[in-house]
Amino acid sequence: MIAIHFEESYDCKQLYHQLTAYIQKYAEYGLGGAVRAEGEDTIILNYEHKHIDFYDSFHPLLASVLTDYVISTKEDEWLLDIIETMFYFQDEEEQEQILTIARSILEGDRNDLPQMKSFFNRREFIYQAFSNHLEEDTTFYYEPFLTFRLRDYGEVLIDCVEMAIDEYMLEQEYQNMIEDFRQFVQFKRPKLEMVYIVHDETFTFYDEHFRRMTREELLFHLQDDLVFEQEVDIEDMVISPLVSMVPRLVHVFSDDPDHGVILSIQAIFQERMKLYPLKAYDKEWS
Repeated sequence: MIAIHFEESYDCKQLYHQLTAYIQKYAEYGLGGAVRAEGEDTIILNYEHKHIDFYDSFHPLLASVLTDYVISTKEDEWLLDIIETMFYFQDEEEQEQILTIARSILEGDRNDLPQMKSFFNRREFIYQAFSNHLEEDTTFYYEPFLTFRLRDYGEVLIDCVEMAIDEYMLEQEYQNMIEDFRQFVQFKRPKLEMVYIVHDETFTFYDEHFRRMTREELLFHLQDDLVFEQEVDIEDMVISPLVSMVPRLVHVFSDDPDHGVILSIQAIFQERMKLYPLKAYDKEWS
């Protein structure tokens, strides 16, 4: 028999319903067990199967249910607490944006970031903690377990928030840069009538006569106070030299309209940018 004690009746009620549903669902596959509530703060679990080992059946089910419940009910709360109390973000909108990034990191949706693999197994941290402390006959205290046995998971969440904040700050810097550049090209007199950009793995500039622009030409137009691609060679820059040229029109040829650089050009030049498939460049200019 396993007795699980709760300080919050809500947690007791929710887990009681979940465990009851799972036991009923898997009964037809040979899982023998029963669950009952004792008052508003205790769940009693009995494992009854004689032919299947507890640690091969009921034990992993219970650990999985508890793991999923912690993630669904506690993770956002703990992430927000870390954002506010450890990193001092008080603004609710900022907290929500950082939380959204942190969630995407934990779910493995930000594989563009370094050191992501450590977050992919955050469920394993919790599962192993429950697995190591759930015995066939035991009394289990839910809230103290969360406080004292999930420290590794807590460290994962702290690292995750730190990375999310870094991404948030970079995003804010990027948005500020986009707005500054948008204002610049809107109110600055155009220097060039038209610039063509061909994106075929790399970005190549062409002038209004569709003559490839040289490195020296790009450097000639580049304004130092508009450079945000720090420590990047001029031949690898796109946004800074383009904004420095202040073209009246920008024509971009690419088969990747969702590329970050192209989205940035579009955000800065808006209706002054026209996007074409790469084959349009090949057809007209090859």
